[in-house]
Amino acid sequence: MWLDYFIIYGLVFVLGITIGSFLNVCIYRIPEKMSIIKPRSRCGSCGHTLTAWELIPIFSWLILKGKCHNCNSTISVRYPLVELLEGLIFLLVFHKFGVSVLTLVFWLFFAIMTAVFFIDLDHKIIPNKVVIFATIVGFIPVGLHYTMGYDFYSDGLLEPLKSALIPSGVMLIIALLSVVLFRKVGIGMGDVKVYIPIGLFIGWRLSLLSIWLAFFLGGTFGVLWIVVFRKSKNAYIPFAPFIVIGTLVSVLLGESILKFILVR
Repeated sequence: MWLDYFIIYGLVFVLGITIGSFLNVCIYRIPEKMSIIKPRSRCGSCGHTLTAWELIPIFSWLILKGKCHNCNSTISVRYPLVELLEGLIFLLVFHKFGVSVLTLVFWLFFAIMTAVFFIDLDHKIIPNKVVIFATIVGFIPVGLHYTMGYDFYSDGLLEPLKSALIPSGVMLIIALLSVVLFRKVGIGMGDVKVYIPIGLFIGWRLSLLSIWLAFFLGGTFGVLWIVVFRKSKNAYIPFAPFIVIGTLVSVLLGESILKFILVR
């Protein structure tokens, strides 16, 4: 029995790190307006086209000791970390939903969210094409709800609309208030728009929890950034990473958190 679990979870992890390897390509190329299909991956220093064994997630980086096989330049540790992170996310989602359509849906969802996380971290933007793609994919839960009976929404045809508009509307209000009260942009429009697909995937209730968690995590990090690390309070901190973390927690633990809050 334990061997079966080990094999199944091992395969899930391998799938996750493989998707993570592809996400590394997306994270680098999408902001540069490059194709994510071609050309093949290559060393950023010498242009060496990576062979099949050099593309093995995590293990190729370890075997190469973080160096290019051709020119010996350093390969960022970020690449295996993204792959490892996606492998862990796949495991968490699979553990939550088991063998089901929901697992496939949220694997796809969090693959997109991982790209959002790192693109915003690197470039301080959430590209419109990523939000549009995520929104289109976000209609998968809508289709599953109305064709296969999966309980994504509880309030008929209005629920998907509410799920898309309520969280993004709340974020828009917060963004406008930050401009009025503090005379500066605190929340970017990318952070507002990304809650449209998030709402479609997880519903407006969990999306509101995600917003609360994102601000809690972001605020905590901001305090540490200023007090502990002695950084400028005017420094721009990308917010999408906190949105993604808050959304992941909401999907995995959101129902329990909401029940705890409502009971109290």
